[in-house]
Amino acid sequence: MDYFLSSIKSAISQLELKQPRYAPIYYILTSSLIFSINSMLSKMISHIPSSQIVYFRAIIMCLFNTIVTSNQNIQLYGFTSDIYNKLFMRSIFGCLGTICFYSGIMQVSVSEGQVLFRTSPLWTSLMAIYYLKTEKLQMSLFFNLIICFFGIFLISQPPVLLEIFGYEKSENLVETQLMGIILMISAAIFSSIIQVNQLVILQYFSIISIGVTTVALFIIPSQQWLVPSYFEMTMLILIGSTSYIVQLLMNRAYMKGNLTEISMLGQSQVIYGYIIDIFMGTNLSIFSVCGTGVIVASLVKVVLDKSKQQQKGH
Repeated sequence: MDYFLSSIKSAISQLELKQPRYAPIYYILTSSLIFSINSMLSKMISHIPSSQIVYFRAIIMCLFNTIVTSNQNIQLYGFTSDIYNKLFMRSIFGCLGTICFYSGIMQVSVSEGQVLFRTSPLWTSLMAIYYLKTEKLQMSLFFNLIICFFGIFLISQPPVLLEIFGYEKSENLVETQLMGIILMISAAIFSSIIQVNQLVILQYFSIISIGVTTVALFIIPSQQWLVPSYFEMTMLILIGSTSYIVQLLMNRAYMKGNLTEISMLGQSQVIYGYIIDIFMGTNLSIFSVCGTGVIVASLVKVVLDKSKQQQKGH
């Protein structure tokens, strides 16, 4: 195992040495693709409770992270109580966000789930304004929020909108779509609270997730444990493995690349999501496609606005 990890570390070092400009781009594009595949895998076992998916995911990520941090000689324990409190809170929010994500992705298409989850920069800005008091509400952000909410409105495909354009949709499908959107936005909000995904945080996030999902599997009727088949077990292992690889690649991309460029390229998840939806034969409406485009436009504008603010600050 040490030889395997050393080989990967050497290959990464060579890539970053030979192509320092493009290495972070490779990382973020690859992580976006793998994250989309991760979403597809979860939809293939949609009858498995989301808590059970997160439970297996956390165990696999914890095992992988223990091996990697041990190889890198990264300290995981022995912090002050203040740091432990912060790690605990971030882990709780991360766990809730992950459960919301895997619950929501079952009820919307992969592309819709990707774009809704990518709205976290907007919620981060709102928290910085109203909770942390580190930013002021500017007209540009207010405008971006309106655009984003309009995109969410289109994706939700409410009956009023469908009636105006002469479409019909069953009440059950409308409720399912709306619940999926609420869960995905909740996942984005919880994700914006975590902000950082370093290896130490990842370890505590995995441990807390195991504890929280274990309780959920016992006390919540809709989340009761299902004995997985060989195929389902394979999917659960792949979900955990791909989740960990995504975290490593994203961390490396943001560490080595330009923040604005990496954030913009991260929107490639939506393109991958559409490719997967087409592959899975998902029926995509014109409202969903337009809503996705509107949200991506608002997110790109948020990234560009933040980049301009940082440049003015310097």
